[in-house]
Amino acid sequence: MKIGIYLFILLTLVACKSIQEPVELISFDGTQIEQFSGQLVKFKASFHIQNKLWVPVKMKPGSFEVFIDQQKIGDLYLDTLIKIRGHRESELTVPLRMIPEPGFIATAYKAAKKPIANVKISGFPKAGVLFIYKSFPISKEAQIEPAQFIPFIPTF
Repeated sequence: MKIGIYLFILLTLVACKSIQEPVELISFDGTQIEQFSGQLVKFKASFHIQNKLWVPVKMKPGSFEVFIDQQKIGDLYLDTLIKIRGHRESELTVPLRMIPEPGFIATAYKAAKKPIANVKISGFPKAGVLFIYKSFPISKEAQIEPAQFIPFIPTF
């Protein structure tokens, strides 16, 4: 679940080629889970972001699909507009919600037992500067060490 959060913000901010260089993820500061159930996971993710442009960069609400080892674990939703102030470092707290697929706990458990897992996030976020917005297709994959992101799932 945290894997999707990390990739979601990173990939969304670098999705636009004209915005790719000036917007930089400095650090991930953690998550705070507000609600966790079989039908809904609500949480906030905190980041430090550097915007080297002189104008604010905005991302409109949207949705993404999150996969672990080519199996969909759920849909990730951003329900609020994100604004990154121009030409400075900002602390960003993003409210997110995830609608998990049936069996996503079992998929996360299998991934936690492996040394490396493939994670994919895909979607069509709408981002831009000033009043100009554009949808960008995202389909990014990364290999991660699940033990770093899912530390509390016991392995037998």
